[in-house]
Amino acid sequence: MTVPRDDCLMETQRTAVEVGTTRPFTRRDILRSLSAVAGSFALPGWSPVPHVASGASIHCTPAPTFPVPLTVGTWRSEAFPVGKHDYHVWLNVDRRLPLDQLDCDLGPPRPNHRCDTPPLLHVEWKVWDGDAPVRSYSANPPKAAGWGADATSCFLGDFEGKWKGMFTLEWNVLQDGGRLKDLHPRIEIVKNPGYWCWL
Repeated sequence: MTVPRDDCLMETQRTAVEVGTTRPFTRRDILRSLSAVAGSFALPGWSPVPHVASGASIHCTPAPTFPVPLTVGTWRSEAFPVGKHDYHVWLNVDRRLPLDQLDCDLGPPRPNHRCDTPPLLHVEWKVWDGDAPVRSYSANPPKAAGWGADATSCFLGDFEGKWKGMFTLEWNVLQDGGRLKDLHPRIEIVKNPGYWCWL
């Protein structure tokens, strides 16, 4: 991951003290300062960081949501874009069943809960960069980890992206998902909220 040089950070922090700024400097503040310095040496009308200079938001590379099958077999997604940051992989299903029953269908019971039937979800998944494997997870049962008014989510794992990458997801279902197939199962790949986006 590329980070600003220490001397740039120190200079920016000194500037903050000199002007009496009391709030901590954010990454956006630092980039704006660096952009202003670089822009002073540039041709008129040219900006090294146009989104920062214009005050627009800094966006991370988007990653998709797509439906996945829960019938036995191996399925592979189309290529999707990634950036140089960490991603979390979630499986979301519609919340149509009683909460406790749905949680048991997805994986082991939550603390202080019990399940009368074994989980229905048995999957393996891999992320590929072309023909090169990026990350893989075995069929250790996931479990429900997020609950909303319309959906329940299982955290499946994470992987590291790369600059302007195009990855694919391989989805291997080892056991038929039964009634979970009717709940519109879909993968959601999201940037780790605690990770900076250097794009």
